[in-house]
Amino acid sequence: MMRTGRRGDALEIVREIRATPEQVFRALTDPAELTKWWGAAGTLTGAHVNLRPGGEYRLEFLSPEGATAWAKGQYQVVDPPRRIVKTWFHSKFPDLRNTVELILVPAAGPTRLTLVHTGLAGRPEAFQEYEKWWPDVLGYLQGVES
Repeated sequence: MMRTGRRGDALEIVREIRATPEQVFRALTDPAELTKWWGAAGTLTGAHVNLRPGGEYRLEFLSPEGATAWAKGQYQVVDPPRRIVKTWFHSKFPDLRNTVELILVPAAGPTRLTLVHTGLAGRPEAFQEYEKWWPDVLGYLQGVES
């Protein structure tokens, strides 16, 4: 199941992943795990994570066309295995301060992952870009499914 929608200035995506919340949390926060599922798609080339409130992260990407990009920020909330909140700055929109929240809820079998990307008000080009990008990224998470 995957659902994408708009919530004010936010993009909200809900996906069910056939893995435990602990497995999904680890896949979203451990550099080696990030490289396995996101890097397997050929886009994530580096992941640096200091997983604690105030800790910084940096993700490095390579597009199929060979262009480099990055996303970085600080963790605001780290509540394993239920919730992550982090600031989000992307090289494509370096002047745009965003927040990405990831909520993990055990469902009847799979884990329900809700991603809420806020701070997109007045930036329709960014909203459209993330509306295309995040479903693809979350699709790569199938690699961690049990």
